Amino acid sequence: MKNYFLSIFLMLVFSISHSQNTISIIQKDKSKITISLNSDPNDSEIPVQTLDIKNSKNNYIQVASLEASVTGKPSHLTADDYNFDGYTDFACFYSDDGMGVYNIYQLFIFNPKTKQFDYLHFPAGSDAKCGMFCDVKIDKIKKTFSSSCRGGARWHTDVWKFNKNKKLILINDKRN
Repeated sequence: MKNYFLSIFLMLVFSISHSQNTISIIQKDKSKITISLNSDPNDSEIPVQTLDIKNSKNNYIQVASLEASVTGKPSHLTADDYNFDGYTDFACFYSDDGMGVYNIYQLFIFNPKTKQFDYLHFPAGSDAKCGMFCDVKIDKIKKTFSSSCRGGARWHTDVWKFNKNKKLILINDKRN
């Protein structure tokens, strides 16, 4: 009997530790998109995870690789409209590898023409205080999103907006 409970316990622990993080979203065209986050089975020095993105409208599967925590912290998925175009986008995030005081975000913007998600690269050459997207918060009224990080003893907040050409621009940076 003890062996039976031990087997069930081990199977439960194994299935939880190797489970996928999956979200589903419905776009304006009524297509259902399922996004699954998977750990890369290759034990490389640079941790990588893969995303499998399936669109029910055309059964197309998009695969993307993304950065993962170097200390093995779990990644999570969340969905929102980051560029305020009416289509649902998504982000993958994990706690920073230092003290874990903020989450590092990788944003994916839905492209209605290709029906795929494009990775939103952090704008090079900006005067942003955070060198990446961290603790992303959306302001739907102002149609902006903020990114907050810690540098030394200070907190910094960068506020971003997409211009009329759909280019991401820094509109404000604050120190808290």
